[in-house]
Amino acid sequence: MDSKKYRVVSISGEDKFDALDKVLKETDFFGILNEHLKASGKKKKDFSIVIKPNIMMCYKKQDPTVVYTDPGLVEHLIGKIAEKGFLKISVVDAQNVFSNWFENRDVLTVAKYAGYSEKNYKIVDLTEEKVPYDYGGTSGEHYVGPTWRDADFRISFAKNKTHFACYSTLAVKNIYGTSPEPNKFLEYHTKREYHTITVDILKNFQVHFGIIDAFWSSDGIMGLKTDYTPKNTKTIIGGENIIAVDMAANKKMGLEPAAGNLLELAVKEFGKPEIEIIGDDSVYKDWDNVPPFIDKISDVMEELYSFSNFFGFLSSEMDTAKFPCKIEGPSIWRKIILKLRRFILRILMLISRFE
Repeated sequence: MDSKKYRVVSISGEDKFDALDKVLKETDFFGILNEHLKASGKKKKDFSIVIKPNIMMCYKKQDPTVVYTDPGLVEHLIGKIAEKGFLKISVVDAQNVFSNWFENRDVLTVAKYAGYSEKNYKIVDLTEEKVPYDYGGTSGEHYVGPTWRDADFRISFAKNKTHFACYSTLAVKNIYGTSPEPNKFLEYHTKREYHTITVDILKNFQVHFGIIDAFWSSDGIMGLKTDYTPKNTKTIIGGENIIAVDMAANKKMGLEPAAGNLLELAVKEFGKPEIEIIGDDSVYKDWDNVPPFIDKISDVMEELYSFSNFFGFLSSEMDTAKFPCKIEGPSIWRKIILKLRRFILRILMLISRFE
């Protein structure tokens, strides 16, 4: 077990960029980055820095961003890194289950739509560049994006959200999104388990720093993908050990630090980190967590792939002018499905209003 004490910094304030700058300073982010640069023996121009924000949960343009990482914060971080002379910077994500139901859901299209400019960095779609890779363990032969595989320094820049399958989705869960498989629901919620592939990714590809965009947060049962009553939590959290970062973030949600099967497995595999929390560790005001046992119900229901996949579509908001629905069959069938979807979304909106 790692005996090192890991610092996690939680800064609250009115200015999101100032909060991020304070997190970088108090965690000695650039000291950590330079240590890895020195250990690599590479020059700055050849040292590959890869940032994994939450991009692909963007279903419509939001201001403020609620269910995906704020592109402005990501680009602010990139600007600070570029100022230090690092030139090889990539922002990555992989396609997700939205590709089952909607058109135009490649990473570059969604990232540009969300507001990414590619100034001082490039956007990489890990699905489009995937190659075979042996993860060993439970996952075995699978796929990886070479940009993620070959990075010298990896950063998870997550959004602060609840999740019905694991109570929260933060810096560790964000790494699940690096798997190039687009139909993650079928691959990791039906055929195998999402938490095992996530931990296997972490075993094979160390993540060197974690940041959570909690300036605006999404809570409640459907917090992972929509929130009609988001919380202005005005916080940025960061640290070198992403398990420690998530444990501190869970505490601010009023959860047990290692709540959920994903963090439980991560702690089992990597050890429970000793944490020093600097800054605001108070619980968010009026925060709504996922009710107990919802994760167990979700685990049973997701085995029924056809039903769960269909309900996933019905319960997913989307800017259908940019990302049209994929519905096969006669026009009458399409009309029925779209009316049912509108009804389900109204129900979810009402639930969210009362959370």
